[in-house]
Amino acid sequence: MPNTEDTKPIAEGRICPGADLLVGERGFRFKIKKGGKVWPAFVVRHTSGVAAYVNRCSHLALELDWDPGIFFDIDKTSLTCATHGALYTADTGECIGGPCAGQPLESINVGEDDQFIILMDIDCSLTPDDDNSSST
Repeated sequence: MPNTEDTKPIAEGRICPGADLLVGERGFRFKIKKGGKVWPAFVVRHTSGVAAYVNRCSHLALELDWDPGIFFDIDKTSLTCATHGALYTADTGECIGGPCAGQPLESINVGEDDQFIILMDIDCSLTPDDDNSSST
């Protein structure tokens, strides 16, 4: 009988299986509760590891992805806002071009064990994504 706890990424801070994230490819969307509000978030794998951010452009409070989970630019190196083209480094969320005017993405502290991407941020918690809509 399989251990069902291993198949539920949200259990114990598990965001998603680490093997699901490939460098420069589709990210994983999830939701966090922070400061009494629910926020859309995402995690991606870049050349140095994994990074997670609140899914909100620093230029204008809109979600970044072109289609659900598509955050990288065409070169698969930087994160880009689908609405106005703001560019961010994948590893730090630093603004490197476009209308974000030096304002970084809001990062979320995550880690990775041998199976999962884990939420490590003490200021927020995972919340179920019941309907795949985003609250801002």
